Amino acid sequence: MSKENIWLIEQVKALAKDQTQYEDRAFLLALQTVIKEQQKRSEQIQSELDGRLWDHTNW
Repeated sequence: MSKENIWLIEQVKALAKDQTQYEDRAFLLALQTVIKEQQKRSEQIQSELDGRLWDHTNW
């Protein structure tokens, strides 16, 4: 996971811990899940692009 995403998740966790409203905490916890999923998809896309660029059958 990138340094930026790790930092972002830590910030969201800190915000969630300070929230008293259930809806706000739920939103921030869901946001953490979205950040992690976006990081995973970004890594998958980068790997797919790398694989397609090195596919010798398309040269």
